[in-house]
Amino acid sequence: MSHPSFDSVLLTRLIPAQLLSLNSSSAPGLGGWRHTALAAACLLSIASHGVLANEVAASTKATPESALRGEPGEAGINVLDSVVVLGSVRGDATVLTSSAPVDVFSSQQIAETGAVSINQALAKLHPSFNFPQGQNAVKGQGVRSASLRGVSPAYTLVLVNGKRRNASAQLTGTDPWPAATVVDLNVIPVSAVQRIEVLRDGAAAQYGSDAIAGVVNIVLRDSDTGGKLSLHGGGYSDGGGRTVTATAWKGLPLGSDGFLNFSLDRLQNNQVDRSEADWRQLFPNGDPRNSSFDKKYGIWGQSSRDQWSGLINAELALAPHWAAYGWVNYASKTAGNYVNPERVVKASTTSVTATAGDKISENAVLSVYPNGYQPKIDYTAKDLAAVIGVRLEEGAFGKLDLGLSHGSNETSRRSSNTINPSYGANSPTSFYLGSWKSDTQSLTADYQREIKLESLDKPLGLQAGLLARKETWRTGDLGDAIGYTAGPLAGKTVGSLYPGTAFASDSSRIPVSGASTSGIRPEDANSITRQVRGGYASVDANLTANWQLGLAGRFEHYSDFGNTNTFKLDSRYDFGETIALRGTVSSGFHAPSLAALGTQTTGVTGSFSNNGIGILAPGGTRLFRPNDPAAAAFGALPLEPERSRTYSVGTVLRPAKNSSLTLDFYRLEVKDVIITTDTIQGPAAVAAFNAAGLPGYVSASYYYNGWTSRTYGLDLVGRSRIDVAGGSLDLSAALSLLDTKISDVKSSVNVRGTAATVVGPSRIRDAETGVPKNKLVLGARYALGDWTTDATLTRFGKYRYNAGNVPGAAAVNGNIDQDFKAETYLDLAAFYAVNKQLKLDIGVQNVFNSYPEKYVNGNRASGVNPYSFIAPNGASGRFVSVGLSYSL
Repeated sequence: MSHPSFDSVLLTRLIPAQLLSLNSSSAPGLGGWRHTALAAACLLSIASHGVLANEVAASTKATPESALRGEPGEAGINVLDSVVVLGSVRGDATVLTSSAPVDVFSSQQIAETGAVSINQALAKLHPSFNFPQGQNAVKGQGVRSASLRGVSPAYTLVLVNGKRRNASAQLTGTDPWPAATVVDLNVIPVSAVQRIEVLRDGAAAQYGSDAIAGVVNIVLRDSDTGGKLSLHGGGYSDGGGRTVTATAWKGLPLGSDGFLNFSLDRLQNNQVDRSEADWRQLFPNGDPRNSSFDKKYGIWGQSSRDQWSGLINAELALAPHWAAYGWVNYASKTAGNYVNPERVVKASTTSVTATAGDKISENAVLSVYPNGYQPKIDYTAKDLAAVIGVRLEEGAFGKLDLGLSHGSNETSRRSSNTINPSYGANSPTSFYLGSWKSDTQSLTADYQREIKLESLDKPLGLQAGLLARKETWRTGDLGDAIGYTAGPLAGKTVGSLYPGTAFASDSSRIPVSGASTSGIRPEDANSITRQVRGGYASVDANLTANWQLGLAGRFEHYSDFGNTNTFKLDSRYDFGETIALRGTVSSGFHAPSLAALGTQTTGVTGSFSNNGIGILAPGGTRLFRPNDPAAAAFGALPLEPERSRTYSVGTVLRPAKNSSLTLDFYRLEVKDVIITTDTIQGPAAVAAFNAAGLPGYVSASYYYNGWTSRTYGLDLVGRSRIDVAGGSLDLSAALSLLDTKISDVKSSVNVRGTAATVVGPSRIRDAETGVPKNKLVLGARYALGDWTTDATLTRFGKYRYNAGNVPGAAAVNGNIDQDFKAETYLDLAAFYAVNKQLKLDIGVQNVFNSYPEKYVNGNRASGVNPYSFIAPNGASGRFVSVGLSYSL
């Protein structure tokens, strides 16, 4: 199949569309695109012409610390350029001399965002970082990962000091992407971070599976002196979300030339409630409570969090050129939020009020909850990561690193304020739902050397390595049996519970369990293991004084998917000191996660779905394992790996030593994307269940390779420094544009001779439009004497919530596609140094208290949620915090 050329697609799909958007409607109070684009243009014009007062040298031989400035023992603001570990074999590669786009954010930059977690900080700092901050209810379930270039977090590899970080055991759903097992960035203490490097490029050949969209490398503090204590408190001006954070780190010498660094973070925040009156009917027809009951009864908003995270990083000199190193990171975190309310009246897909006013809900237990109830789900994670190793650094021999790592995660769930209706008044109102566990052990050997050759202008860079990894995923605890077993009322009609009333004829049947009570069952328990062996090699050479060429290749053998080969070719040409061209071509490989292969969930379903495509009848539902023989009857096939191909080309401009501009175009294609099917239902599905010995089941789903995605994008980053009124002004502008298209969709399967749709059109539209197509981040930081001020303006382009099979056509219940306008947010912060040790700060995020557009009523899935789950900056309003820090 032929495709449009890379350049022509970028020019026709990306640039004109984004230029036209300059005339779109303005964001409230901030002038929308016209003002932000004008500000960006002014800044980049300044940078490109180099009319800046002060020049700051950026030596390509600098160490990461000397290229940064800040307090003793703490990496400060990145002035312009800094040495990077990612993306290059050479030890002197920097942000501006790298052949691939790399960004570096210092600990001070992270702190000055006012963010309380790494995920939140990157969302504020990085234009290509697109992880939604509005994952309310149990969406995201407390797991906050990294997403680059508008694609799933499953395609971004997270490293800590260059070592692969273990992922959460839980399949995490993050709208609009399918569920995946991903690394939870927020288990790493913010206080432990020296800097974060972000590689925006395919790099599976260099770093392994998952590095399809890019790599995030978190570099830990390695100071042997100094330390800091910080305490911050804040909350939202519209109420809720009271937040307290306390962080501490301390560096100590270890031996004659080593260090021991301790970090500890404590985070606690309360629930945010942004719910509104339920637009649906709450009680049956004629019930006086329909007019008297307060319809603002539910809770919807940012979850509560209670988290501890600690990290110890150490290095000890063993002998000349030899050192031992290691770190251990442990975190315990709980996130809780409320899910869809259970109303007294029966839900109905075919009613404009989304209720059946003449019936009572099958889930109602009026003797316990006479006015209905809203379940709450708490997720608790225990996460451990540990690495030990030895390193040899000897000029003639090169560098050798031998490392052993272990990672484990257990995530459990508990529901409360709920009930199993089949037990009626005898049911508990809280249930333990069980847990999942994962373990990863890795052994790596990495070798690096620079070889001087007379024929080359610079030393030839060589890197090679071997790896062995064992991954295990399994179910841990089972859920409380009373949450999913059938009580004495199971299968009885609702009408039989209300004899002599208007509801006596209601033939709806009481389900076996409640939607929020059914935990992990014995038949769902499973354990699955994978072994990975492999090796890689890369070379980086300056063929001439100005031309750099790099090649990397990797071979890996997966015990469950066989052999795979990936490659990366990169090149850079410098036209003097002020302009360079760079580009890469790479392939990628992403094996299905063990959780996707091994998860089976069994539960119950009702007759209501928000998009109007309802279950025909309440009954059992099962998410099958893809290779389960019973799933084959529903069209399931064994999962295949996802494979990618990335092309990128860019330019680096340095009109002056204190200004820079980079512009990178890319095309990222992922084949055989793993998604879940839509619910498979109907008479053929029921017959397939009966044939499999599962009577009473009415709906099925499973993971499968559903489509091919292609994302075309552009990233622009400009930085400069100006001396103003005796102080220094650091300016930055970063813009990300992207356009995703879905093709080769496997939209239907055969179920006992009947075609069943497994991917509805709304799912495809979600993948293409559920993420903002552009993001602009403008930054200004001014330092004068004891004062530092920081301002960040972030603009997210429009995005869409997609529903139903016909674009723009409303379902009977009002559910319909809805476009959300661009959103602009301003963050301000001020810092004052009382003395050399004590600093005070105040920060205001979302200064103008902006909110995204509200859902139309029909799109409010829970009835009380006014805002979407995919809002890129959340929907909590203005956040104000104050704090102090004391340097040791």
